[in-house]
Amino acid sequence: MRIFSVALAAMLTVATGTAFAQSQEGNAGIRPSGFSDDSIGYRYGSGFREPGVTDSRHANGIDIPKHILNLQHVDGGTMWSNFINVDFLFSSSRDPAAGGIHRGAMEVYAIYRGDLSLNQALHTNAFSVGNILQDVTLQIGGDINTKNTQFAPQKDLIVFGPDFHWNIPGGFLSTAFQVAHEWNQNGIVGKGVNFAPTWEIEAVWSVPLTFTRLPLSFEGFFNVVGPKGRDGFNASTKVEILTEPRLTLDVGALAFDRPHKLDLSIGYQYWLNKFGNNATNVPGSIASTAWFGVRYHF
Repeated sequence: MRIFSVALAAMLTVATGTAFAQSQEGNAGIRPSGFSDDSIGYRYGSGFREPGVTDSRHANGIDIPKHILNLQHVDGGTMWSNFINVDFLFSSSRDPAAGGIHRGAMEVYAIYRGDLSLNQALHTNAFSVGNILQDVTLQIGGDINTKNTQFAPQKDLIVFGPDFHWNIPGGFLSTAFQVAHEWNQNGIVGKGVNFAPTWEIEAVWSVPLTFTRLPLSFEGFFNVVGPKGRDGFNASTKVEILTEPRLTLDVGALAFDRPHKLDLSIGYQYWLNKFGNNATNVPGSIASTAWFGVRYHF
């Protein structure tokens, strides 16, 4: 039997952490029952941004180099699939840790997503439509993070909603429509924040570029998150948009005849109204940067 398994993206969901879906590799794809994959990855980009992080020469926000170490697990069963992703993000001193302007901040950001196949759970094909729609899953998950900056975020996020899985030959496309609720902390003003529940749309994809005659694919995610009330500074949050397309080359298949072992990627991140901050008022709330990465599958 075949079902949908969570494969990462970016996901995913917004809040006031430093790297919300930016480490996601795809949210859902068709995998055989019993499929499991564990991997470790590394990414680097020189132009990440953080809201409110500026200097005397860059009043509209400063580019921040980041090294990102990633651990990831994906598995798929008969009805249920799991995705776990943990990012360790190391900023340069341009994004300083609390109490030391010459030491860059470190963040840990963890994501869980679980998907229940409605076709499998209900023993039906009602959630399939010809060669267009493969299945609909119910997705539940959460994000947690911590970062050692003066802002000191402590994010807790829950998400729930249907995820539509479309037929893409050799690849996948899914679109999730979710309800999200976030709790966080604002260390600058010294209080916790209970954001208003909001909506979000998450799309993730992987399309093999067979015309290149290379083991190359076009992958990525596109997320839209609605306003979530007022933040810890009592400012109204805005609609947030995050997208991260990338090209991924299966180097293991190309050079070593070992497919799905070693991947190289180049990507681009665009983040508007980061964490819900108003980009017209808060410098650093628009991020635009290229990055490269490598991933090894055990």
